[in-house]
Amino acid sequence: MTTTPHPPAAGPVPVLDVTAVDAQLHARNLRSAAVIAGVLDAGLLNHAGRPDRLPAALFPDVPEDAVQAIWNMALVVGIWAGKAMLRPQWDPTTLDRFRTALDEAGYTAMGGSVTTAAQCGRRQHPADEDLLLWGDDQ
Repeated sequence: MTTTPHPPAAGPVPVLDVTAVDAQLHARNLRSAAVIAGVLDAGLLNHAGRPDRLPAALFPDVPEDAVQAIWNMALVVGIWAGKAMLRPQWDPTTLDRFRTALDEAGYTAMGGSVTTAAQCGRRQHPADEDLLLWGDDQ
């Protein structure tokens, strides 16, 4: 037999501690990010084949900002591919709206995290203007 939970008895509405909720939810998201980072790290090793080949993944002869731009583009490509396959509703404009809502409600840690995620889909250099990003009309 299944029971249905009963609503709480009428009484004073508890005061929500936004800062505590923000910290706890953000900590959970950081843990999820660490799991995703672990999967990416395992993927790098899988691609390299052996740990002694990992330094080559850093592109030692390429300026660090160029490597980061390449990495960001690869991330955007992966996200675009996921979006194409699963049709998620995630793009920088939507993330901006979510960030604003979180910030205005006092969820600053989560809002900052969403801001970081939104930057992955934005052009960061004037020379990138001719590169298509997800959501661009093609």
